[in-house]
Amino acid sequence: MNHCQFLCYGLLKIFLKEIINSNENESCLCSYFMKTLVFWVIQNDNHLAWVPENLLMCFWTCFKLLISWVNRGECPNFFIPQNNMFRVKVVGQTQVALYDQLFDLYCKGISCLLLSPTIGQYLYMPIIDRTLTFRTDEGSIIHSCRLDMCLFIELELVGITPKTFKEFIELFISIEQIQTYRLSSFQKVTVQNFLCKLLKNFSWFLSGQITEELSNKKRAYICDKSLQMMKLATKIGCASDVLDLAMLYFKNCQYELSLRCLQRAQDKMSKPFVVYYGQVNEEMYRRAMAGVSLSDRMRKCLIYDIKLYDKYVYIDELVPEQEAKKADGGILRIPPFVMLHMLFVLNHRRLGDTVRSQQSLQDLHTLLLYDDGTRVPFRDISWQILGICQQTCGDYQGALNSFQCSLQQSPFSAIQRATMFRIQRINDFLMQR
Repeated sequence: MNHCQFLCYGLLKIFLKEIINSNENESCLCSYFMKTLVFWVIQNDNHLAWVPENLLMCFWTCFKLLISWVNRGECPNFFIPQNNMFRVKVVGQTQVALYDQLFDLYCKGISCLLLSPTIGQYLYMPIIDRTLTFRTDEGSIIHSCRLDMCLFIELELVGITPKTFKEFIELFISIEQIQTYRLSSFQKVTVQNFLCKLLKNFSWFLSGQITEELSNKKRAYICDKSLQMMKLATKIGCASDVLDLAMLYFKNCQYELSLRCLQRAQDKMSKPFVVYYGQVNEEMYRRAMAGVSLSDRMRKCLIYDIKLYDKYVYIDELVPEQEAKKADGGILRIPPFVMLHMLFVLNHRRLGDTVRSQQSLQDLHTLLLYDDGTRVPFRDISWQILGICQQTCGDYQGALNSFQCSLQQSPFSAIQRATMFRIQRINDFLMQR
């Protein structure tokens, strides 16, 4: 038994002594039954996470099994299953009375633990303050995997784009104050996600402050601080946030470091349990994330679109698209798998590795041709990026075809002006040849 399993056994013993067997004249259960409960749950429920933050769920699972046993009048010995330990003790009127008592406790939900003087002193304030949330209504229980998907979708809506250095500092101070409060696991992850986004935006904000007028020392200092902020965001962020660090390295002309980040991102995003727009292999997710904290599940599994805000400067290759989107008043969203291949193409091209840049270009083209909509939801910007990469590699006819494909897609990204601009530039270039 691990630490959490011992805690659950201890919780069941206190529950038995102070609540179920509070009337000594009617006590018919003993602590060995509680230990047997834990053993059977450990063996039969492979998806139950035996970790301290999931202790109440473990307790409730054992409690429901106890009710089932009392209802059937059967408690199989763990080592000799054919031996029913309830055969003499839990029978007749005693069985009926015990079942009614347990069912009444079940109807109270997890707050039935407040009836215990020992347990109640720890749970009373969290339940009153609503920092402890635990649903026990069997008709409305949501599987943890589905609950995670709902949370991840909501997290994408959290975000803010400060415009000044003062606004950033005020938000960092506010987050620091919030973290001193007693927070639920969902609140902690929400704050962590918000802090990650704020750090990324602050990094791009600092990067945009680097100008030719500054001294070399000052530019190097700002660049270093920008990278520090982005690295910190990558440590606490989701799986696709490594792409922002790769993009920043590319902007700073650190192509080898950018490629290392891209390899890390590709490894994370290729896992079979990753989550993108709520789509996931639930069985793989449950197996891989059993016993993993909610914060780590977010870091290891979650993939978000790359968002380019018009307030910050990213990479030169996407400036026309940002300008076109700015007129539409929105955020330019790029599928992470598309951005991954784009940065591979651009980095290999800058390093003069023609073979690898062509291979990455072909990988991007293949992704667009055969994707079923699960990895490339925004087709217009995706075909646009393929055209940009083809133009960078010198395939002007291929770029024109890709830009035409972009115009034929649903205009989700509102980049038609940028597309027409690029088509015109290529035509002008070909006319001069």
